[in-house]
Amino acid sequence: MGRVTSDRDGVPAGGSAPRLARRLERPGWRDLRLVGGVLLVLLSVAGGARLVGSLDDTTPVYAAARDLLPGQPVQDGDLVPVPVRMGDPLVHYLDADTALAPGTYLLRGVPAGELVPAGALGTQRQALDKTVNVLVDGTAVAGLGTGSVVDVWVSRRDTDAVGEAYLDPELLLSGAVVDRVSDQGTGLGSTLGRVAVAVVVPADTVGEVIAVVDQEARITLVPAPRAAQEPSG
Repeated sequence: MGRVTSDRDGVPAGGSAPRLARRLERPGWRDLRLVGGVLLVLLSVAGGARLVGSLDDTTPVYAAARDLLPGQPVQDGDLVPVPVRMGDPLVHYLDADTALAPGTYLLRGVPAGELVPAGALGTQRQALDKTVNVLVDGTAVAGLGTGSVVDVWVSRRDTDAVGEAYLDPELLLSGAVVDRVSDQGTGLGSTLGRVAVAVVVPADTVGEVIAVVDQEARITLVPAPRAAQEPSG
C-alpha cells in the first residue's frame, strides 16, 4: 500500500485545510441582526407596558349629580367622584380625594354631569352675601380698599325739618367688607362730591342698605379696628 504523505504542518498532501470550528469564528452580520431584533422586541414590550399603565393614570374629581343652584348648601349626593385623565387643567377642578369642608355652599350653578370647578364652592358668607353700591363723602374713602372692614353708619333725612337736615347717625351694619372703591376715590375731584363704594353685606341686610340709598341718607363708612380686618368666613 502506498503511504499518504503530508507536509510539515500535518495537512494531507493534495488536501485542503479543515474549516475552523464555528465557535471560534467572529460574529457575522446575521448575528448582529438577531441581537437588534431582540432589542426591538424588548423595547416594544416596555412601551406597551407603559401605555397600559398610563391608561390607568386617572384622578377622581367631583361632578354634579344633579343641577346645582347658587346659594345652596352642598348636601350628600350632590357631588359624585368620576375618574378623569388630564394634566394641568386638573387644578381647576375639585379633587374627589379631598373631603369638602362642613358648611360648603354653591357660589354659582353647575349643570348635572359637569365637573365642578374649584371656584364654584365657598363658604356660606361668600354664597349669600351681596354687593351693594353706596355713595359716601369723597373725603371719607381715604385708606379704604378691597378687603377693608368697615362699619356702616347712616344719617337719615329729617323729613320734618325745613331744607336739608339729617337725624343723628345710627349704626346700620358692622363688619361689612369693601369690595372695591370707585376710581374717582383716588382723584383730586373726589373731595368735591361723593364716591361710589361697593360694600359686601349679608343677604338679610340688603333691603335696608338699598332703602337708605334710595332715601338719599348720608352714609359714612368707619374703618373697623385692626383686629377685625380679617373677616371670618
